[in-house]
Amino acid sequence: MKIISLKRRQQQGSALLTVVIIGLVMCVALFAMLGLSSYSIKNAHGRVDWNKAYYIAENASVWATQTTLDSIANNVLPAAGSTTYYWTTNGTLPVAKLVSPANADPDFVGAWVSVSQPATMPANTYVITSSAQVNSKVRTLQATITAFPVSQVFDYEYFLNNWGWWWGTPIFGQGGQRSNWDFDFQGNPTLNGLLYSANLVEENEVPYVIGTAAPFIGLAGGDPIDYVHDGAPRVVMPNLLNFSNYIATALSNTATNGIWIGSTQVVAGVVNGGSTNGQSGIYLVGTAQHPINVKGTVVIPGDVVIQGVVTGQGTLYVGGDLYIAGNLTYANSPNFSTPPETMSPTARDAWVASNQSTDLIAYAVRGSIFGGDVTASDWINYEYNYPGSGLQFVGDESHLGADGIAGTPDDNIPFLHADGTWSTWYDADGNGLVNANYNYSTDINMTTTRADAIQGYPTSNGSPVAYNTVATDNIGQFDGIFYTDHAAAIRTAASTSNFYGSIISRNEQIVFNNVCNFIYDSRVNSRYHNNPNSLINLGLPYGKTLSVNNLVELTPNSTGL
Repeated sequence: MKIISLKRRQQQGSALLTVVIIGLVMCVALFAMLGLSSYSIKNAHGRVDWNKAYYIAENASVWATQTTLDSIANNVLPAAGSTTYYWTTNGTLPVAKLVSPANADPDFVGAWVSVSQPATMPANTYVITSSAQVNSKVRTLQATITAFPVSQVFDYEYFLNNWGWWWGTPIFGQGGQRSNWDFDFQGNPTLNGLLYSANLVEENEVPYVIGTAAPFIGLAGGDPIDYVHDGAPRVVMPNLLNFSNYIATALSNTATNGIWIGSTQVVAGVVNGGSTNGQSGIYLVGTAQHPINVKGTVVIPGDVVIQGVVTGQGTLYVGGDLYIAGNLTYANSPNFSTPPETMSPTARDAWVASNQSTDLIAYAVRGSIFGGDVTASDWINYEYNYPGSGLQFVGDESHLGADGIAGTPDDNIPFLHADGTWSTWYDADGNGLVNANYNYSTDINMTTTRADAIQGYPTSNGSPVAYNTVATDNIGQFDGIFYTDHAAAIRTAASTSNFYGSIISRNEQIVFNNVCNFIYDSRVNSRYHNNPNSLINLGLPYGKTLSVNNLVELTPNSTGL
């Protein structure tokens, strides 16, 4: 008889059950691990797709922005205020990388873009909306851009693309001033506005330290922490080497772009149709009865001699030099008795709004601005021969150094140019030539040859009259926005000299007698550019092709356009 131990059978059964349970637990754990791994992998792919969709949408926006700038140059964008969308869905926005099968970039598959010009924004402001889908992930971005924005140099009553210097007393600055290098003070001037320098703020070439006595008084002197900013970024000066865009604008409608004396139109868009052969300049004198009326964008390829009463709103693009032969005053001037930049923001904005129709003229000069009688010994002594700052001592580009600013530490230090060469010269005016210091005979003097090229210049017995018969140093009022790529050399011999607007130059030699006032015209400042109700579009020069006002991410748009 065989006897089996019941205890042993119980132990075997218990062990089998344990194995089964462990196996089940391991299976559950394995499936859980597989599920978690799958979920983690899916999440990881999702995160990759999510990030990739963002960057594709961003790249698509960049492509659309460049195409928009190109389209503006070709005049194919919708009219200002149009709600018409340009989009990639039907090919009206020609972004080849997005819409052309032959050129399609795999990284752009699933991306779409639209461009609009809302009526609530200025005509050169566009809204670009871009979306991209990667698998199930969609990202949508929206950028607001300003194409060819007005340069920030026009935000200041005084801007110098070199060493800013206020030497003399008294000088009053009613607004902001800025330099692209040091800003040096003597005589304790009054600064009722912001002060920016790309390097140091100085008193008689000694660096000023905030907390010590300021070398100026006024709002900036009383609160230098808020008003004074040294080490500020440099601001790009507009380059006026190429006038083609401005000529195209001026000729697009010669009925609205031009100059009138009384009821007679003396310039229809462009003097001499844009040709520099023959008389490419113009002589302009305005009176209270017959002011110089400037409308829109006007181009004068040669020199301009101007004085008297001016009215209208617009910009004169001057290809040669601007000779201010006498006072320049607005016929319908804003009231500057209380400088707008010293008002509260609310009052200043109200001042801007109430002066939308009063006169505002800008002068954008490729050459230089010469104020006064350039043939007078007084002018020559102060503007040309004055030791150190006279024009015969400035203008040389052969050893400016990489920053393009005369007298800075990198002068005479060779640097690498884009063409692979090394030298110390910097093309400050962008004309491709190594300019020397200003030459009185060839660059400044009103010679018979220069006068012969100026339409309307007075003559006697068939020859141009001497410049001292039409110009004087005894001037003291300059109404307007004055910009030059080169020198602003102005002799103001009146007891008080007033600049109502701004003066912007690369080299400055303003010599005044007793009092000099700079009063900023707040209608020009770029802070008003995003409000079409406050914008007076003068067509001022731009310093860069694009500014991005904002970039935001929207709720994903999965439906396209």
